[in-house]
Amino acid sequence: MKHLRLFIKMIVSNVCPSLLVKSSSKNTAQARYCYSVWMRHLVIAHANGFTETPNKVAEFGPGKSIGTGLCAMLCGVNEYYGLDAVQHAVSDSNLQMLSELVDMYKRKERIPDETEFPKMTPTLEDYSFPSNILTDELLLGSLADDRIERIRRAIISPWTENTNTPEKIEYIAPWSSDDVNLSGVDLIYSQVVMEHIDDLECAYSVMAGILRDGGYLSHSIDLRAHGAADKWNEHWAYSEAFWKLLRGRRPYWINRQPLSVHLELCRKNGFNILEVKKAETRNDTIERKQLKHPFKSISEEDFTTSGAYILCKL
Repeated sequence: MKHLRLFIKMIVSNVCPSLLVKSSSKNTAQARYCYSVWMRHLVIAHANGFTETPNKVAEFGPGKSIGTGLCAMLCGVNEYYGLDAVQHAVSDSNLQMLSELVDMYKRKERIPDETEFPKMTPTLEDYSFPSNILTDELLLGSLADDRIERIRRAIISPWTENTNTPEKIEYIAPWSSDDVNLSGVDLIYSQVVMEHIDDLECAYSVMAGILRDGGYLSHSIDLRAHGAADKWNEHWAYSEAFWKLLRGRRPYWINRQPLSVHLELCRKNGFNILEVKKAETRNDTIERKQLKHPFKSISEEDFTTSGAYILCKL
């Protein structure tokens, strides 16, 4: 029965791949979701030395909205770059999102925790509004009416060299190493996206190239099978040939790479790993003898790690 379901998925993905392509972050159109995501990345980075207000941030895989980027701009960020595999962003939804987020910041809304988003990572010890980071003085400038209006205009109209405003929003989709002409980015982040990127080596290389010296990299990665199997790590029990058939013609899916690959690529590209928060060990696991090439020799850490948050500094 299980393989019949997988076979049906394979057929559907070959006939109509768009039916099975899902956003890597299904809740990105919700203001509270985006607020919680951004605040978690911000709080943990700040605790690890990222104490200045960033000027430029870049997000890999914003999905259906640039909500987390708008969260960043309401914290004082001037330039936001969203890099995606396929076009998602819609101006109308982003304008509505901005209004909702402004209200949340003005109320100094508590960060939505595991009660509201039980599967969201990274987790925090304290979900209070981070007033030590977002001071009254900072918010007075970042939430000023004229600045909010400039952010609205940036959502509607593409930024050009002739635009007389520091606020900039640029959405690049699809992206490749040739499309990303950036430098001096202060913070790069993603939320359950890195497991969907086929060419991870290229992605981490691009990140190292656009980040400034001393800049930070913040990724929350879901290493599970994403519905392709009954058990969380059963995608490592499929042969390369079967996995290729199962993917079909989808423009992106999951890359099946374990935690160690991400950490190795971070180190290879000159990142200093500051923190790794691994998800709790799960019971719904396969046996090691079921592993197929190239996963037969993965470490016990990889075999038992279903997700992780990684924070690095260049």
